Amino acid sequence: MEQLLDLAVMLHPDQSLAEHAHMARLAARLGFTAIHLPLAADGCVDPAEIEQIMDAAEPAMVVVDDGALADGIVRRNDPVEVRRVRALLDAAEDNRPLIVAVPISLGRTLNEAEARADRDPRFVGDAHPRVCGIFGTFEQAQEQVLELARAGAEVLLVTVPDDQDVADVLAQVRALVVGATPALLER
Repeated sequence: MEQLLDLAVMLHPDQSLAEHAHMARLAARLGFTAIHLPLAADGCVDPAEIEQIMDAAEPAMVVVDDGALADGIVRRNDPVEVRRVRALLDAAEDNRPLIVAVPISLGRTLNEAEARADRDPRFVGDAHPRVCGIFGTFEQAQEQVLELARAGAEVLLVTVPDDQDVADVLAQVRALVVGATPALLER
């Protein structure tokens, strides 16, 4: 199946190992290519936890993510910045994929997207998906993802809202990059 961008998901730092393994398993089954495990508050990650998440995430790759800014990562839904970083990577003949790492909240209605984001304490102020990420109805989010792809993004690393129905959230995110979406890129 054609895919517009590779998908990765950032695990919630305050969730349990069981919740991390559950999300990793769901994301891998849906075709996400990477699971990002944030460092603990003390800057460490338990090797046993990494092993359990790797088992759950098979065949997806598990990445320990320190959240640092790095070349090739854009941490805002900003196609202009993506184009700038893409040009820098191309000029340097750097073949690393350009990653857009953003929070996301989408819903069948704008109110559902808003409610999902508002329930997550990580999504406040400038960290709200409406401000820096992908936000809105499926169609609105789809257009935002298309613009990022047109600008040169290759990987979408999402922080999803802490929602009871995480399987539905991950499935909606997956739908943003497969199916009819890649055909819309040419429009």
